[in-house]
Amino acid sequence: MSDDMQSRLQTYYATAFPTRPEVQVSDLTAISSGWESDIYSFAVEHGPAGRRRREELILRIYPADDAYDKSGHEFHGMSQLHKAGYPVPQVLVLERENSPFDKPFVIMERIEGQVLWPLLFGSPQEKQRELLTLFCELFVQLHALEWRSFDYPFDYAQGRAQDEPFVHDVARYDTGDPYIFVDRWLETYRPYLSLFPSPGFPAIMEWLEARRDQVPCLRPSLIHWDYHPQNVLLRDDGSAVVIDWTQLEISDSRFDLAWTLVLVSSLEGAGWRHRILQEYERLAGAGVEQIAYFEVAACAKRLGSVVLSLSHGPEKLGMRPDAVTMMQQQMDAFKRVYDLLLERTGIRVAEVEDLLAREKTQ
Repeated sequence: MSDDMQSRLQTYYATAFPTRPEVQVSDLTAISSGWESDIYSFAVEHGPAGRRRREELILRIYPADDAYDKSGHEFHGMSQLHKAGYPVPQVLVLERENSPFDKPFVIMERIEGQVLWPLLFGSPQEKQRELLTLFCELFVQLHALEWRSFDYPFDYAQGRAQDEPFVHDVARYDTGDPYIFVDRWLETYRPYLSLFPSPGFPAIMEWLEARRDQVPCLRPSLIHWDYHPQNVLLRDDGSAVVIDWTQLEISDSRFDLAWTLVLVSSLEGAGWRHRILQEYERLAGAGVEQIAYFEVAACAKRLGSVVLSLSHGPEKLGMRPDAVTMMQQQMDAFKRVYDLLLERTGIRVAEVEDLLAREKTQ
């Protein structure tokens, strides 16, 4: 990592925390380049000699076209979740106007732990069951949070429990219309999927629109939109923390669950769809109705985003420029998503088949 970048971070940090004397930033290290952001770890020491304090922190830089809104959205959401006691890293700084990197960023606490993905899928059966339960418990817990009246820990300064909604505009979500979330999803993705010249993607939208009345949402939930074991960190004490909240939203929890089922099963095998769904339903105490509909929506979103990114550039979808390389490395999983779409709908998509054929010959 360049000394210049570390120097700029130190100058910024000292300015952002003027009451902390003799700030020293060190060990700035790139640890991840995801589809949407660059993530670095670093250490900061401050305080007089003999009473120095050291903190291990994370710097998340947002490079895409919608970085300004995305960084603010994630910071607000994580702050709210942390105050409510849901296991997320504590966010410390949001900088969008005066970034020394010319891109918005967030500074948050660093969680010492291991990524859950290799642990879950590489462990013996008994350990797998334990980790799968933990993974699904966090998912069910998120969907069960009462966002209309978010309960925070007791505020001793005020002498009362804090109680406020998770969002400022509760009425935007609490409309009484059971189809508002599926309608918003269709409205959002219809323009993207209509960009393609062949009838494949528009036919998927027609399939979804024709069945829209079968999927009323009876209880809106907070949803992550990209919940998978790579976004869960497991601490040494067995507790877990959920990361990557850029898409946090209030919607139908079945969108969230279906995305997880499609993503994980495409990478780890179809058997994991059944295992995750079964454990989620057990912990939730109820079956999930019409999940196949939401899996089709997830397939359309996944396939459309990859095809659009490879043809028009990932920046248009709020992703990093080198997300293309990561997508190309996951063509086997991409094909499994397409196979699931065919199984659910029988709809063929020329752009997807052309892309798969091109990648196969390269």
